[in-house]
Amino acid sequence: MGKEPEKIDKYGEVDLIAKGGMGAVYKAMHPTLNRPVILKKLTLRGKSAFSERFKREARILMDFRHDDIVTVFDHFKEGSSYFIVMEYVEGTSLEGLIKEHRYLDSVTAAYILLHCARALGYAHKRGVVHRDIKPANLLLSRDGAIKLADFGIAASTEDVDSGLTREGMTLGTPSYMAPEQFQNSRNVDARADIYALGVMAYEMLTGKQPFTGGFSPELIHAKQKGKYRNPRKYVPEISRQLVRIIRGCMKTSPKGRYQTVEQIIRRTEKLLKYYDKEAIREKLGSMVRLEENEQLLKPRKNLIRIVTRSVIAAAAVALLFTAGIKSTVFHPIFKGNTDGRLRITFSLPENAGYFHNLPVSAAVFSEENAEIPLVVKPAMFKIPEFINSENTDSTFSTLPLYLKTGIYRIKITCGPDIFWGSVYLPSGREQKRLHSGSDIYPETVKTFSIPEPAPSELSVALDIRDAVSGKDIGQDTQISMKTNRGFIPLSDITTIESGDVHLFRLTADGYIGQDYSLFLGEEISALKIEAVLLPKPALIILDTGNENIDLTVNGTSWIDLYMEDDSSGSPVTRMEAWNLHDSIPESMNLSPGRYRFEASRWGSRTRLDLSIVSGEKIELRITEVDGNIQLLRK
Repeated sequence: MGKEPEKIDKYGEVDLIAKGGMGAVYKAMHPTLNRPVILKKLTLRGKSAFSERFKREARILMDFRHDDIVTVFDHFKEGSSYFIVMEYVEGTSLEGLIKEHRYLDSVTAAYILLHCARALGYAHKRGVVHRDIKPANLLLSRDGAIKLADFGIAASTEDVDSGLTREGMTLGTPSYMAPEQFQNSRNVDARADIYALGVMAYEMLTGKQPFTGGFSPELIHAKQKGKYRNPRKYVPEISRQLVRIIRGCMKTSPKGRYQTVEQIIRRTEKLLKYYDKEAIREKLGSMVRLEENEQLLKPRKNLIRIVTRSVIAAAAVALLFTAGIKSTVFHPIFKGNTDGRLRITFSLPENAGYFHNLPVSAAVFSEENAEIPLVVKPAMFKIPEFINSENTDSTFSTLPLYLKTGIYRIKITCGPDIFWGSVYLPSGREQKRLHSGSDIYPETVKTFSIPEPAPSELSVALDIRDAVSGKDIGQDTQISMKTNRGFIPLSDITTIESGDVHLFRLTADGYIGQDYSLFLGEEISALKIEAVLLPKPALIILDTGNENIDLTVNGTSWIDLYMEDDSSGSPVTRMEAWNLHDSIPESMNLSPGRYRFEASRWGSRTRLDLSIVSGEKIELRITEVDGNIQLLRK
């Protein structure tokens, strides 16, 4: 074996780190920077493609300046060998860190993922796709710095015609490669790096790869199928946000994945928002240095949130204190004997108060002179039902008011109605005498109320239509109203009175019935109900047989599905827009009509035209015959 050189070009103190069939890696000292650097040497002869890739890696990295990408200082040729001079990262690779610690906690993994995504974002914006993202190519320093390295098989938009990657050529590390990269590495884009980033995140969190093996048909088939074990099955403590990020990265179809690393950056930044980044970096550095560090990374308290809450709390205390000086326990201390305590209440019948939802306000005026000046305009508050449980009225009240002894005129405004009343307010000493000490704070209460609205006859007109097509279905709709005898057809009811709540039920063959509960004020004499009914759906059972299927209905991935919402206590059918690119449901409730289902996978396409009717159940199955997919009705 030949003796290793003590100096290469201008770089001295040369130490061999690794050597292989294609070249060697040396550690050396930079003559002017006076710092250690890495010399990467290519010695392979007779393979121009390898030397061109080697030189291209040097050109790419020479133009890059990013904190999360290794810095290249120089490249040169000596004899028949090519050299790249790059930053020396004292530490280990992510691959070595995972081997040493089995797997990483969610916070540390998210921190590494964030910095790797930032490095890729920088490269992608400059038209460079790495194509070999894996733990071995992510370097970690002893102080916790993260550096992306090895752009040896990177693709650049500036080199599209260089011919280094031929049509159909496969480049990359199989376990981390995106499914489309196995078919043609030349035409992959940034989404291939995003897929590999998801695989790397999976491995950081579990210590295992979602797919293993070399360039084998089994591995390729497994990746195309897209099924892998949930990482939380291995480590239940894994953050659910990180699991969602992994899923977004590792969609089999490039169209279904995150489209840019910016989406990953935003999500990891949000996850790490309340953590101290320096503490995370310090823990990562100690892991690289193999030091004992049992530090548990905890979210730091959000200073802005604390300050905001403190300000709000202080304002609330000030407001309560100010209000208290005027109208609560503080005032009697100072003027409890001279000023009187007044409370104003206003009650509405249940129907008028609840269903009208009318605003209620109060104003107090002095009658000391003819101008009747405004004294105070207190807010009115709804008294909770448990306080007002003896009757069914809706009662409003002001906070207690402390005013000088005298006669006051009170104005109550309830929607369009105005009520006036006068009250004599005695002094606090007199109020105590009148109440004979029964109350700690005796007060004068002025109460207003309005009577139950008088009923009147009501005429009803209806306009009923199909919710999907807009077709007039009034002639086919049965309308009934709830009475003390149950639901009675509207045609059998001679008189409908206003000033009450009425429940109408609309039903029609082939449609989902609807109930309309309406309060009709006493001033209403005519009612028109314009309603729509959803046609009863058909049930489509869909067996895709493969997760790597793109499905469209009537030429689009968006489709309106029937959903049931039981959050209100009883199921309510509604329509909801669903994107089939995100996921394909196993069953779909669709409104009647004509549909064209089109399925595709890896260039193979199939379609099926269907005409469906209400209440029908249809089972569809997607199968593969001789590499071509078929969409069949069972």
